[in-house]
Amino acid sequence: MRFSRRVRIVALVLTGVVIALVVNAFLVHRDSHDATPFAGGRVLTIDGPDLNVRDYGPDDERAVVLLHGYLSSIEWWEQVAPALAAPGHRVVAIDLVGHGGSEATTADDDYGASGQATAVSRALDALGIHRAALVGHSMGGHIATLLAEREPERVERVVVIDTQGGPGLKDMPAMKTVGCWPLVGAVMDRFRGVDAIAKGSLQAGFAEDFPPPALAHRSLERATHRTVCRSTAATTMNDERAVAERLAALDKPVLVIWGEHDTLAPSAANIAKFTEAGLTPRVVAGSGHSPQVERPEAVVELVGPFVA
Repeated sequence: MRFSRRVRIVALVLTGVVIALVVNAFLVHRDSHDATPFAGGRVLTIDGPDLNVRDYGPDDERAVVLLHGYLSSIEWWEQVAPALAAPGHRVVAIDLVGHGGSEATTADDDYGASGQATAVSRALDALGIHRAALVGHSMGGHIATLLAEREPERVERVVVIDTQGGPGLKDMPAMKTVGCWPLVGAVMDRFRGVDAIAKGSLQAGFAEDFPPPALAHRSLERATHRTVCRSTAATTMNDERAVAERLAALDKPVLVIWGEHDTLAPSAANIAKFTEAGLTPRVVAGSGHSPQVERPEAVVELVGPFVA
């Protein structure tokens, strides 16, 4: 009798835990928010998710367009954008869907490469940009590549920075892997902001001797659970055709930049992939996965003349 009651109590507790997990997963899965100005940007109202953008330099129909990486934001370009705009160029930094100040929707398709490229294209239309040099970091390089394929008349040249060159050439942080497990992942996501957890995952985006800056923590905190789990779909275009091969086939100027000590998208394997495709990366000494943050002056020296 006593044993039977213990079994019922354990069963009730387990049932309660399962219900709590399901409810939490449902709430996290449906998280979304409207676009808000962030990091000196302004909200651009367009057909589809509204985006947060920041303009530098003169109002011109030609622009250098900066696209950040996974769980990043326009803040990651703050040490690069003003220098690129200084010679009189228009430079525009765009927060991708679900990132920074841009709208986070409940539609999974908005987070893949196709959805993100469509949103960027609509933003360029709204900004009156008819000719563009695209600069994409990491995941942003995938989106830049796809947009260049879709709109060869608008995209004049492409720069990719530490962008995975082919399938299987990237190691995702444990935060993303565990945080996206069914049910349990939704609970784990509640602890995403804990410093001990965040710091370890964020460090993968930088060289070992470069502590993750405050802007990396801010970007992580602004992302919804859906953004964390669905945005990596943008890199699956590598499964259809390697990004390195796509860029080589564009028939337009392409610049590949790589951090010497990148471990998130391992340097040796990716550099070999791009070199094989005929695009030899320019290596930024001492940098990890994010040269525009770690070695901004080196990135400006490479990108500035290329987009001039």
